[in-house]
Amino acid sequence: MGERLLGEWDFAAGNDMGCLREAVRITLPHTWNTDEQLQNRRGRGWYRTELPPCEEGEKRTFVYFRGVYRDAEVYVGDRPVLRHEGSAYTPFGGEITRWLEGDGRGVMTVSADSRFSRSALPYDQSFDWADDGGIFRPVICRRTGAGAILGCRIDTWPVIAPGGGKQRTAEAFLRAEAETDAPEGYRMEWKLEDGAGHTVCEGRADASPSVELSERLESVSLWHFDSPALYTLYLTLKDPRGVPSDERSWRIGFREMKTAGERWLFNGEPVRLPGMEWMPGSDPDHGAAEPWETQEKMLRLLRDSNSVLTRFHWQQDDRVLDWCDEHGLLVQEEIPFWGKQPEGDPEALWPVVKRQLREMIEAHRHHPCVVAWGVGNELSGQTETVRRYVRRAVAEAERLDGTRLVNYVTNTAWDCPFDDASCEGDVLMINDYIGTWHRGLEEETAWRSVLDAHPGRVFVLSEFGLCEPAFAGGDEERERIFLEKLEFYRKIDAIGGTVYFCLNDYRTHMGEDGAGRLRRRVHGSTDWKGDPKPSYFTVKREYAPLTLERCDGGIRVRVRHDIPCYTAQGYVLTDGIRSVTIPDLTPLGREEWLCTFPLDPDKARILRPAGEPI
Repeated sequence: MGERLLGEWDFAAGNDMGCLREAVRITLPHTWNTDEQLQNRRGRGWYRTELPPCEEGEKRTFVYFRGVYRDAEVYVGDRPVLRHEGSAYTPFGGEITRWLEGDGRGVMTVSADSRFSRSALPYDQSFDWADDGGIFRPVICRRTGAGAILGCRIDTWPVIAPGGGKQRTAEAFLRAEAETDAPEGYRMEWKLEDGAGHTVCEGRADASPSVELSERLESVSLWHFDSPALYTLYLTLKDPRGVPSDERSWRIGFREMKTAGERWLFNGEPVRLPGMEWMPGSDPDHGAAEPWETQEKMLRLLRDSNSVLTRFHWQQDDRVLDWCDEHGLLVQEEIPFWGKQPEGDPEALWPVVKRQLREMIEAHRHHPCVVAWGVGNELSGQTETVRRYVRRAVAEAERLDGTRLVNYVTNTAWDCPFDDASCEGDVLMINDYIGTWHRGLEEETAWRSVLDAHPGRVFVLSEFGLCEPAFAGGDEERERIFLEKLEFYRKIDAIGGTVYFCLNDYRTHMGEDGAGRLRRRVHGSTDWKGDPKPSYFTVKREYAPLTLERCDGGIRVRVRHDIPCYTAQGYVLTDGIRSVTIPDLTPLGREEWLCTFPLDPDKARILRPAGEPI
């Protein structure tokens, strides 16, 4: 039993399977749009691989695709066995046992069609990132015995004491589904372990066909962006003889994010969070098939900017969210519904929206880093059709997952603040390009109209920045805009967070600079390979939660009380040789601390609890 990555494939571009006679050998992940000969191709690409034989005890074969752009057809031999249409970024898969040979061998072929589509999300040409075709994320072959664990719904939440605090009671709900070759006799065993491998709880029950578990845990560590405590849930399905037939595991965490009037509460604490967005798939040498080393480099740059909040315009791979779980980066994950198309009623795409919400939430609900789902971005939010769509999509996401916030991101809040679709979300998320894309507006007047229309609500600045070459000024202008906007946002208590756009220059089919695989928008504080510009260090400085000041008698450490605004726990002051732990500093209590420990003030710096410098 176990999982195998299917990495080696034959590939060819063409209209039908016959093109594979001229195939070349490639390794997944892969996109053809970084090939100079195919960089402008929108059409079909074909992939073929051989499945290895089963090992002892393995009887069933499942395949899972974590990302194919975009319409995918899967064949075993010449038989179509799986189909996934209208969605590039959500995982899909299923069982293919009955189409394989008795020992599990078989030839699997996949067609990926990347043509613009009016029955898909992203819709037609209405999206602002690269549309790289291919199997651009890993493919997994999973083998089990006669019984298999088909899935697991995991919901977790802490029980927060009134007024916050460090309450460590939590609740968990688990529903696991299994499919077996016998109506009875199979049992499901589960175990929850903490990060040190200690068992928190365990149990067993009949598994015909599902198991439900609700546990109240009296002693757990809460997941926090500065101390992301993770647990691992292990499930084992055993056959009537007590022999394991399937095993699976998920990492989980306990945290809570909600609104209370104009306050954003994280684990019960009022917070104002700094953030930035990264646009993946932008290295022109790899495109959407970026190797993990490239993705990890960009994620580390994002977190090292002192950002604790980000959003993704489209669904990400589990590896990305695993990293965010481990390093304390809060995420709003969104379906890729962007722009003013389709003209008229966006509910025409409701079947695709509904399926993508389900696939996204089912796949990623166990990740503690995901604190909100997004149902759209810049969809002409002043129209009644868009408001009706957002209401329906928010309700559907809440039906699927009642433990997280659900939001819509607008760029039209200034037009008529009372009627904008962003009102339908839990948080009003606004893209602010006043001074560039949004012409003819004065910042304070425009914001006053929005704030007056929605008293007692939380706002998040979901985008602000400078896009070149559409607007001039270079990185110096980008830095000026960031500083001026952030200073203004800091004065508005109802603004619970800012997401600066963006970390990197990014590849996009609608970019104003370059052509083919090099077409891009110069919108970042790093280039598209992650080399920082001066504005990156400005973001890092302004987003630091603590500041240092040399003074008589030592070094004074202060916690920020605007943006960012949260309690700093477990931080360390060091000069590289000697170190001292900083006591907890909170904007609502002890705001500063004088360090009299003998440190070199010229070399002093602050480290986050995990050891990274702020």
